[in-house]
Amino acid sequence: MKHRIVILGGGTGGTLTANRLRRLYTVAEAEIVVVDQDDHHVYQPGLLFVPFGLTHTEDIVRSRGRQLKDGIVFHQSAIDHVDVAANEVHLADGEVLPYDVLVVATGARLAPEETDGLTG
Repeated sequence: MKHRIVILGGGTGGTLTANRLRRLYTVAEAEIVVVDQDDHHVYQPGLLFVPFGLTHTEDIVRSRGRQLKDGIVFHQSAIDHVDVAANEVHLADGEVLPYDVLVVATGARLAPEETDGLTG
């Protein structure tokens, strides 16, 4: 039986997870789909060099699809909602992705206003 793995988030965590799963499972064994709302993957370690003028932001941004191994599908869309009972991800573009395994790798959201004294 072919498994369907849907990964929400195409950042570093989602990309690494997808690529490692592809090494573990052949295309015949598992379909792997990565969903993200944009197609701009930032090479985060490169951000260290931007303030010093050693590189520019546009030099460390790549297409998300380009970061994924062959046999991984990249779907560019925002997520509308996840129907856990039906094992389905509903996307903003109307697509519905059924899954056997769901990986949520949507990253962190900075919220300095939620930490007393952090904003000044």
